[in-house]
Amino acid sequence: MVKPDTATQPGGQNLSRRVYRLTQRHRHWFFIAPALLILLAVVIYPIVFSTGVSLFRVTFASTSRPFVGLQNFQRMLGNDDFLQSAFNTLYYVVFSVSGSFLLGFGAALLIRRISRGRDILRLILIIPITMAPIVVGLMWNWMLDPLFGLINWFLGLLGIPGQTLLAQASTARLMVVLVDIWQWYPLVFLIIEAGMATLPRAPYESARLEGVSSWMIFRRITLPMLRPVILVALLLRTVDAFRTFDIVRVMTDGGPALTTETLSLYLYRTAFTFNKLSRAAAGSILMLLVIGLISAMMLRFLYKDIEVG
Repeated sequence: MVKPDTATQPGGQNLSRRVYRLTQRHRHWFFIAPALLILLAVVIYPIVFSTGVSLFRVTFASTSRPFVGLQNFQRMLGNDDFLQSAFNTLYYVVFSVSGSFLLGFGAALLIRRISRGRDILRLILIIPITMAPIVVGLMWNWMLDPLFGLINWFLGLLGIPGQTLLAQASTARLMVVLVDIWQWYPLVFLIIEAGMATLPRAPYESARLEGVSSWMIFRRITLPMLRPVILVALLLRTVDAFRTFDIVRVMTDGGPALTTETLSLYLYRTAFTFNKLSRAAAGSILMLLVIGLISAMMLRFLYKDIEVG
């Protein structure tokens, strides 16, 4: 007499059911596991590694790596060049984010009022964001050239002598900020326009029937409903502005007199020019903490608005 297969016995069937239910209950891990592995490889590991390096004295040629604790952090916080680059970065973030937000928000409001040629205008408006930052920096370098640049050519038509805008401390920082605004306002424009496209029509129709002015509609209806979208746009621009490296490196290389040197550029030079890896790692951790604090505050306001809404 042939014995029945164990897989068809009640015990085997129960085991198969339990495995199936367990698989179905945790199937979402199969979808997010690749993303988690990539996050671990390109984000978590570098942060942990940099934190470890910041606690030792490390150079490219060092064979011994003595433990120094928080000494690298203390030296960075007491370094005048580091503090100057931090001030330059703060200046850069405040004015670049504010300018790109105002320009992008205004462009989104304008394009919503245009009925004909909207797609072509939208395509023109997003051209700057399609360019690589290095290409943008080189292009504006040529345009701001004191001898052959297009900007000085226009100034000459107006009777204004040629200006060395990138060589003067009073104007170089402003020029870099304006170029950054020009490149990244389309990001804010796309986010705000997408948010405005999802707003419900009923509140606007009710307000128009009651004779509410356009300004009051914008202030009382549009802005409150767009607040989460605005916070997301500001968060993305703020984090991106803190990490700015390419445009500054190409346009001014931190000059003149370090007036345009950002934290990213300063840490790059500390590590690869002056061979102080541990100090650069400490500075990057401090920079990460500042970005994390600002992001956490903005996310708190974002989720608070969502919960209230």
